[in-house]
Amino acid sequence: MLRMMKMELAVLKKYLKQITFTMLIVIVCLVVGMGSLTSVPGMAFLTVTFSVSMSASAYDDQNGWGSYRLVMPVTRREVVQGRYALNLLLAIAAAAVAAVLMTAFIALGSAVELPEFLANLAVWDNQQLEATLAASTSCACIGLCICSVTLPAYFKFGMTKATQYLPFIMIFLSVAPFLVLGVIGGPLLDQVKGAIELAETTGGLGLIAFAALAISLAVYAASSFIAVRLYSARDL
Repeated sequence: MLRMMKMELAVLKKYLKQITFTMLIVIVCLVVGMGSLTSVPGMAFLTVTFSVSMSASAYDDQNGWGSYRLVMPVTRREVVQGRYALNLLLAIAAAAVAAVLMTAFIALGSAVELPEFLANLAVWDNQQLEATLAASTSCACIGLCICSVTLPAYFKFGMTKATQYLPFIMIFLSVAPFLVLGVIGGPLLDQVKGAIELAETTGGLGLIAFAALAISLAVYAASSFIAVRLYSARDL
């Protein structure tokens, strides 16, 4: 799998500037629009997961790379697992770098006098920390769940065909929770209300964040096994 990750990274080199630029534009727009830094690490994670998976899958369809790669000493399982692993690692790295830069900016704001808008951004307290935790967890879960749907589709159909089906799949998955709520009704709403109340208690937010991340990672891992089966059955 490590060999496949190196191959993926070599392919992605040509897209890294574009991915980084996209991430910066998204983060700057959110920071300016919200007047807060709380979304920075989470949006870095979300943007990278989405961009890396799309860029790598798009390259598979270019110049027959997806077929040529299988001539090399890598198995289809390694191809899938390498992409899943690299996608996650790059997203974590992007979020970590964003968090470090955000922390450095906050430290700078407490050490020197900044213009009013920047000074307001550098204000930090427990409420900001909780908001950052909530935003980062939400973005990470969304990114992992989106990739859990899109990556198997890319490996099954290829980037070109997958883009024809994915809008309908994503719309269905967006509507599905409301269908479940309509069928189950009261009991599920009570559990959701209980989770919201738990999040407002000391330590409750961290517990819910940990549980949500664990579930999302489990879904992501299960998705990789599904993608292996789909890609193994694909005729290239």
